[in-house]
Amino acid sequence: MDQSGNIIKFPKIDSDLNEKFIKERPKEAEKLFNSLSLKEQLDLVLKRNYRERLSLIELSHRSQSLVRSIPEPELYLTIKQLGEEESLPILALASQKQLTYIFDLEFWQEQSLSPDRICHWLDLLRKADEEQFREWLKKCDEELLVSVLQRLIQVYVADPDNLGAEPWRDKNFFTLDEQYYIEILDERFQVIVERLLAHLRDLEQKKFYTILDRVRMTIALENEDTAYRVRNGRLEDYGFYDFDEAFKIYRFLSPERLKVLDGKPEKLITPKQPALRYPLMLFEKIPSFLKQAISDLSPEELERFCLELATLINKLMIADVMDLTNLDNIRKALEKAYGYLEIGLESWSQERREKAVEILKNQWLEHIFQAGFSQVLGLRFRAQRIERMEWFKFVGKPYHIFGELEGKRIKALLYPRPKFYTEKAEAGEQEFRNLAEVKLVESAVVQAETIIWLFFERLGLEKETLKSLIINYPFELDFKVILATALVNGVTTTKMSFEPVELEQVKRFIMQSMIPSSPPKKIETGLKEEFINWLIRRAGEEAGSEKKALIQKLAESALVNIEEELGVLENLESIDQRFIGSVMIKKID
Repeated sequence: MDQSGNIIKFPKIDSDLNEKFIKERPKEAEKLFNSLSLKEQLDLVLKRNYRERLSLIELSHRSQSLVRSIPEPELYLTIKQLGEEESLPILALASQKQLTYIFDLEFWQEQSLSPDRICHWLDLLRKADEEQFREWLKKCDEELLVSVLQRLIQVYVADPDNLGAEPWRDKNFFTLDEQYYIEILDERFQVIVERLLAHLRDLEQKKFYTILDRVRMTIALENEDTAYRVRNGRLEDYGFYDFDEAFKIYRFLSPERLKVLDGKPEKLITPKQPALRYPLMLFEKIPSFLKQAISDLSPEELERFCLELATLINKLMIADVMDLTNLDNIRKALEKAYGYLEIGLESWSQERREKAVEILKNQWLEHIFQAGFSQVLGLRFRAQRIERMEWFKFVGKPYHIFGELEGKRIKALLYPRPKFYTEKAEAGEQEFRNLAEVKLVESAVVQAETIIWLFFERLGLEKETLKSLIINYPFELDFKVILATALVNGVTTTKMSFEPVELEQVKRFIMQSMIPSSPPKKIETGLKEEFINWLIRRAGEEAGSEKKALIQKLAESALVNIEEELGVLENLESIDQRFIGSVMIKKID
């Protein structure tokens, strides 16, 4: 990689042949580009961004051969990036196989053919090159063509015994032979449908009438189902598997399975076809640890990485039920793939670069992805155990009880497709990007587990009491308020209790336990230590050092919360309890 993080291991071509050079000195650029072999031209085209690709294709004296050498997914993404109208010169040069790939994606909306999409793309092909349109019709799969026409037209045949008086005669139709009458179901598509049928009849009359009879007499649903299955079979070659197969990308990979893979890596095959560059070009910010490992790959290994990554993205789009034709969805799938590959490499290699390179060279990307996702999935299993607890359901699943940030992270973790909650993102939730984010969520889960254990098993909090507190607390109740309430009760009544306090108790607590210095007032150090030690004693020896340290941290955050709110109050006689949130105060009847 160069310093900007771009991949530079593809065959090096003269750097002078850039967009500026092509615009300012087109003749020289044309001569220079055509001095290259077809393979070298292809390598240069694939290395460039999508707009530069079109400029280079237009320079080539072998433009059709060049376009048809581009891998089908790469050509499709080039068209989507450039814009469909701007890509007409490319469509005019595409092969039947490339057009089939494009239409297999674009003609369908979920599991059904879309008349709007079909006519849009056929009209683009017609505008690009009428002869290319005719050639596609000539070679198109008949099952697909019948299904397409059943979405677009209704066919009627003249009845010799009732000629001119058939019940359909009042419809808007056209005919090419005064025998077969065709009603176009949506007038928006009249021009393209009439052109399609005229070309089809001109190319081969026998086939034309066979197709019209099938459109008229066969069951559309059955034809479309067959066309859909054939289409899916073609797309499987590009990594677009059926949902059940694609969903295996989210399979849990146990530590034991990782050890087996480590000891006996599966043999990886270097692809014979040109590697797909689009995953690397669509997402500039490759995660740092993954980027370092990629930089140590050989050109052949990088080819395999690109091809596997494209397949991985396709599986993710199927598994997440995304629109396969939406460029933003491809970016989202790529972002997710990079994130879990980063996590998988970091965790599997224990963040050792040499080991990460070894893994990247010898293991399937799908396994690395699964290793990363399994880190999150393991945490999700723990969060689900919390969610299924009887007390948690009884009180209405108050995630905020574990802390404002921690609760949001646990809630995002429990989505069908887990997300990472961050305060930095505008939407708050994003895909996991690295192991550090996984560890932040793990901390949230550990905190929740500790709070549950401490409150219910060691301090005797009853679920009915907690529900009452949640109902009566005017804000979102969290563990800090519960601990603070217990402390205020302990100081003012000599008994630690979770029951709401009187406003007078709050005033006494401030006067008795907070040092009257410049705001904010601080709780006396001795009381802080006594409160923390009391909690640790209640936890018992079985807690262990890590759990005790976390309990101390929880207690300290509750104490700070009290100081930040109660410590700035000056006139205790004018306290408005409606604005007190650090402790639970009884409602005034």
